[in-house]
Order: sequence, then C-alpha cells, then structure tokens
Amino acid sequence: MRLSPRRFPLIRVEFMPVDSLDATASRPASPPTAPGAPPAPAGRGADAALRGVAGAAALVLGPLAALAPRGLPVWAILVLLLSLAGLARRGAFGRILHLTPPVAAVGAFLLLALASCLWSPSDRALATVLEIGYIALGALAGGAWIAGLPAAEARRLAGLFLAGGLAGGLLFAAEAALDFPLNRWWNAVPDDQLPNLLNGNVPKRTAALLCLLVWPAALAVDRFGRKALALLVPVGYALACLPLTSRSAMLGIAAGLATLAAARASAQWTRRLFAAAVTAAFLLVLPAVLLFSGPLDLDHSGLLFRSAQHRVEIWGHAAERALRTPAFGQGIDASRSLPPEGAVSEFSPIGDSLLPLHPHNAFLQVWLETGAVGAALALAVLLMLLAATARLERRDQPFALALFATAMAMGSTAYGIWQPWWMAGFLSAALMLRLATRIGARIGARIGDKAR
Repeated sequence: MRLSPRRFPLIRVEFMPVDSLDATASRPASPPTAPGAPPAPAGRGADAALRGVAGAAALVLGPLAALAPRGLPVWAILVLLLSLAGLARRGAFGRILHLTPPVAAVGAFLLLALASCLWSPSDRALATVLEIGYIALGALAGGAWIAGLPAAEARRLAGLFLAGGLAGGLLFAAEAALDFPLNRWWNAVPDDQLPNLLNGNVPKRTAALLCLLVWPAALAVDRFGRKALALLVPVGYALACLPLTSRSAMLGIAAGLATLAAARASAQWTRRLFAAAVTAAFLLVLPAVLLFSGPLDLDHSGLLFRSAQHRVEIWGHAAERALRTPAFGQGIDASRSLPPEGAVSEFSPIGDSLLPLHPHNAFLQVWLETGAVGAALALAVLLMLLAATARLERRDQPFALALFATAMAMGSTAYGIWQPWWMAGFLSAALMLRLATRIGARIGARIGDKAR
C-alpha cells in the first residue's frame, strides 16, 4: 500500500485506523459538492442506504431481544442480506468463497443434516436445515462484512448497539417490574394467565438473549476506554438475574464472569481448559446422563430442584434413544417428533412425547439427531471457533472466551439448539463481539500484538 505524503502526513500515520487508511488509499478523494451541483451518483445513495440499514439493525437489536425474542430470525436474515449487499458494493465476495476448514466442517454438517431428513420423523426437518443454513451463512458473510468496515463506521455501529442494548435492558427491567404489560397486551394474555406468563418462556428467553449480548456490550465499553464500567456491565446484569426465574441465565452469567477472571489471568490456559471440556462433553455426555438417570437416580434426588430433576429424566430418555442409532442419529429435528413408546414423564409431560420438543442439552441433541458423525463435526467446529479467539487482540480475548462459556453453559441446559431465535441469538452476540473488536483498531496496536 502506498501512502501519499501530501494526504497522509507522517506524524498522523501511526494513529490512523488501519481500515480507514486502506479504504481511503483505495479510492481517490471526492471533491466537495458545490451549491446547485447535480445529485450524488446512485452508488453513493446505495452506500447511504446500507449505512442506514446497518445503523437500524445495530440499534434495534437490544429492544428486539427484550420485547420480541422470537423476532430475532428476521433480524438475522436482514443482517445476512445487508452483509451480502455490503460485500457486493466493495467487490469483496471473495472473502466468503474460500473453503477454509471451519467452512468445510459446517458444510459437511449441513450435508449430513440434509441427508438425515430422509429418516427423520419430523415434518420440519428440511425447514430446520434451511434455518441452520441461513444462520451459518449469516455468520460467514456478516463476519467478513464487519471485518472490512472502516474503523469509524464500526465505532458508529458499536455506539448504536450500546444505545439499543441499554434501551433493551431498561425495557426488560420495566416489563418485569410491571408484570409484562406490553407483552400481555401484544399477546392478549388474560390476567388469570399472568402466573404462567411470569414463570414461562417469555422472561426466560429475553434473560438468555441479554445474557449473551452483555459480553459484546462489555467489550465495546472497554474499547471505548471505560474499563471499569466495562466490568460493571456483566456484574450488573448478574445482580439483575437474581430475581429472575431463568436459572440458565444465572448459570450463563456466572460461567461468563468466572471465565472472564480466568482468561485475564491466562487466556491461553483458559482456552486449553475449554477445549478439553468441550471434547469431554461430546465424548462423555451419553454415559454421563445414563449414569445420572440410572444408578445415581438424580431425577429423584432431593439435592436438585424440580426443573433440574426433570432435566435429568429428559436426558436419560434422550440418551437411550441416541444409542439406538449411534452413527447417524435419529435425523435432524427428530427430538420434537420421537414416538413416546409408552414413556410418561413424572414431572410435566408436553404433548405425547417424553421429550418436550428437545433434550435441553446441545451436546445430547447433536448426538440424538446426527449421531457420532454429527458430534465429531460439531466438535471440530467448536474447537476451531475456540482457537480463533487466540487471533484476537489480547485485551479482547477474555470477553470472547466469556461469551463462549456463557453460550456453552446455557446451551447445555436450556433451549433446543436448532430453535431459530436461539441460533439467531448466538449469531447476533458473535457479530456484535466482532464489531466491538473493530473499535479503535490502530496500527501501533496491531504491530505490538504481532511482535508479542
């Protein structure tokens, strides 16, 4: 790259954002528009429209998570289209056309899931594959688009994300304090159904999504130069989780905080421990849950609260079914459609299956639906994702690892891993974390990191 001394004085080169230099050096300077001049070319209008859509997407994410968690797939599709359009405008489609190991692993998993539609009992099997596909493509295209944003634009979008996240947190707090009046009005929930609403999935979904988004928000605050305030973001959310009914959110934020502290001491060792833990989870999940529900009889243990006992019952049943088809599983999305075969839950059966739509454990669900082959591919993807955190700047790695820990903790205890809004929640948190890493990227910092 050649820099013109006239346009880039030497005294400023060290402090200019890398992406701003690249973007500016790649095109000639535009002369100022004189009064009465003809309108800007159509290309500039398209760029302005993309900037407006990107800003709206960043701003609305927090309120959407707070008020309409199931609307997140629409957000994910919008960001996918935005990213593809942005890459096309920059002529950068090549960034998503390379067959890298992570792309190959995800592609192989999608092919397995597609093939498993042939033996899956679910009538939504193909739709589930399509949903996994657009989330995966959104991660690929969104990550490439964000990586190419000028630093000033990344800073603007991160600021809008923080503003929207704060608004979403306040909305959720107000809703919870007032017994969810907006939600009851929107869904026409009668007053006599209020206890079911408060203890149901409405507050739990939002608590889980905000638990994911808190980590990119904390990193963005840190990148904006407010290190003490950045720590207060997850700590404050942890305190806010105490009166909630979502134990998965409590577990997730606790795991994230513990990981943040450990990664600040040694990100490398934290990464190694997680790699070992994820590998063990995939290898041992079946024998472990059979031990819990069998000899240990934890589904009747007084040491566990009722919903935890129910989890153990569900896990044991799912593990028994997974062992019947160990190589390729029961088929994608089979969890929601497996015949009960006379099994009846001792806790709260839903419909006519002992499995209430999913096993409430991502590792177990992958084994159940895609077998050992799917588990091996999923493990490879997670290990490569974990290894990718080592390529971030040192200051960013603890936040990325905390997000990873929170996602793994909630994914192991809460919702079905293929639920579109839940996948979109993981996607949104990952993209916002990538956006936060772009704030204030400078040549001096990049050179220093490479030297280390």
